Amino acid sequence: MRILYVEDNDLNAQLVRRILAHEGHETAHASDGHSGIAAVARQIPDIVLMDLGLPGMDGYETARRMREIPAMKGIPIVALTASVREVDRERALAEGFTGFIEKPIRLDAFRKEVARLAAKPVPGSSR
Repeated sequence: MRILYVEDNDLNAQLVRRILAHEGHETAHASDGHSGIAAVARQIPDIVLMDLGLPGMDGYETARRMREIPAMKGIPIVALTASVREVDRERALAEGFTGFIEKPIRLDAFRKEVARLAAKPVPGSSR
């Protein structure tokens, strides 16, 4: 699977990319919302993992703009964030995120969520 991780913290990005690579996934990284949108415009991923606290354009706006790209219809966009209050989870899901993963990452929960999303067929996806 191709997974795009939009994250401004290099250490977090490296950790997630290592975990995903170990699980056999192809990963790409974008360090802000604008480069994340450019990345999906170049190649539609199977899953997008999105930090909500991005500089400039936050993860909510980035996800909204990604959803405007017709080929992104049905592609899971998952919030991966240190904003872990229940209100944060509720807002993310209300704004169209497919899932919500807390940071710091709990490895088992992270792997299970990615596996759950990977198992779902996505219209127009390479899976």
